[in-house]
Amino acid sequence: MVTTMWLTLRVFLALPFLLWPLTASQAQETVAYRLHIEAAWTAESHPLDFPEHPTFSRMIGATHDLDYAMFRDGDTASSGLELIAERGRPSIFRIELEEARDRNLIGTVFEGGEIEDIPGRTTLSFEAIAAFPHVSFVTMIAPSPDWITGVSGVLLYRDNAWIDRVEIPLWAWDVGTDSGDSYAAFNQDTQPQQSIRLVSTPHFLNDRGLLGVGRVIIERVKKDR
Repeated sequence: MVTTMWLTLRVFLALPFLLWPLTASQAQETVAYRLHIEAAWTAESHPLDFPEHPTFSRMIGATHDLDYAMFRDGDTASSGLELIAERGRPSIFRIELEEARDRNLIGTVFEGGEIEDIPGRTTLSFEAIAAFPHVSFVTMIAPSPDWITGVSGVLLYRDNAWIDRVEIPLWAWDVGTDSGDSYAAFNQDTQPQQSIRLVSTPHFLNDRGLLGVGRVIIERVKKDR
């Protein structure tokens, strides 16, 4: 079911490029964006076992085409994503992004600092072109066994035009590499590795459903006339 839905979504997202071919100027146009990350994961909103020093680790993201997915429900985490989820370290993931760029799947790679004071916010800047119209980023929810948040595959070029603004909720994701079920759980390597899925432990769940951990606002930077 998930696979079928994802294939349908991929076709739908690709329609703008099938229906409205890019002109030469559109294909080369570079567009600047700011990505505002607001962390709203607090003891008041998520009271169960809330950690003493909550942090969103160093951020890393990229623009990319439709064939690349930074993380996705049902997929298996890469070694680089595992290291981010368990240690907050983007070093291997950075190498994986460069390898994807060599395969012409990735455009711009961008990074930003961690959010140490939560609730808090940070802003990342990046540029996009029509050949790589999607944007994704990821960060570790720390401390945690292997939990991340971020966005994956946000389409910025729709109906033959760049969008000006989009707002997206942030959810907690389990990347399936550690079997711990609490923020400070001891390391429990998951064998075999499980698929990526939303965290559904009581830490991020109440009687109304899943609890988000913040939001992202992506805004186009308009050029001065």
